Amino acid sequence: MYQVLPHGIESYHQVASRLVKRAEQAHACRQFDHVKDCGQILTNIPIKAFQAIGTYFLAVATHRKATGDQQTARWLLERAVEAAPDAYKVKATLSLGALAFRNRDFDEALYYYHQTIKAGLSAASLHAVKAIGVIRAIDGDHRRAISDLESVLPVVRYAPPHVCMDILNSYAVELGEVGRTDEARNVLKIVLTSPLAFAYPEWRETAAELKPASRSSVVIESPAAAPTNVLALPVEHARRQSVAEWRPAPVVDFRKWKARMLNSKKVQGRKTRMSDRAVLMRLMEILTDETTTAEHKRQIWEAAEKIISEPIKPAPNKPAS
Repeated sequence: MYQVLPHGIESYHQVASRLVKRAEQAHACRQFDHVKDCGQILTNIPIKAFQAIGTYFLAVATHRKATGDQQTARWLLERAVEAAPDAYKVKATLSLGALAFRNRDFDEALYYYHQTIKAGLSAASLHAVKAIGVIRAIDGDHRRAISDLESVLPVVRYAPPHVCMDILNSYAVELGEVGRTDEARNVLKIVLTSPLAFAYPEWRETAAELKPASRSSVVIESPAAAPTNVLALPVEHARRQSVAEWRPAPVVDFRKWKARMLNSKKVQGRKTRMSDRAVLMRLMEILTDETTTAEHKRQIWEAAEKIISEPIKPAPNKPAS
């Protein structure tokens, strides 16, 4: 930094732009110590616009890292709203809403969120829609929250990755609340593949809450009058044969059964070739499974690269019959 600053105002712009970019990346990864460092440097650059942006980043770091220093965070955010460029005025307004939400002042939070949305379509306004959905969910209106979130799904893919995935996580939560758990799990599969998942433990908490309940066994008593030489399967009692309708089961020819089993094993022992579509679907299933770790995905990629780089061996000629 000190090497480029003596070269004039253009160097200041270059350094400040890099710091803003670094602060945004650190914010997305929730590395608030780095956000604070970048904010402090920006506030000392002799360009008012970048000083105001630095004030915004200091406010974000203070809000998320400081213990109860919300007055300072509010003061910094209000300064950013007054002096920062338009994009960061909107972000500071959104953060004021988040500060009010943290204090459980939902009316004030809704005011700031609506002001953010009025400023136009942006990542901040999409985040505000998600926050309003959370407030609706707190009031028990999960269907309205889903409707709000679905209204922004067509454009959410153009938002920064952390905003996009956070909105999808909220959408999965609301789907689970109304009983659409299969859809919710499918949405979470996309969310958990994000490289930012390490910084957002609430995404994995959502996935854990949406896991299907384990099946439990149920003991079904056999009727007292049932014949003792028949095994009663756990089927509905009304559909089970009565004693009057009971007939002896057919006797199994063991030799024929053994022959059929041997033939079946021979068939199963033959190698079967999966279709291209089946291979693709299986690979997608493996890569999107939440139990597949990042290391597994890297090994799959390395194996695929190695196979593709090797020359294709010609198939051996079959002897003429």
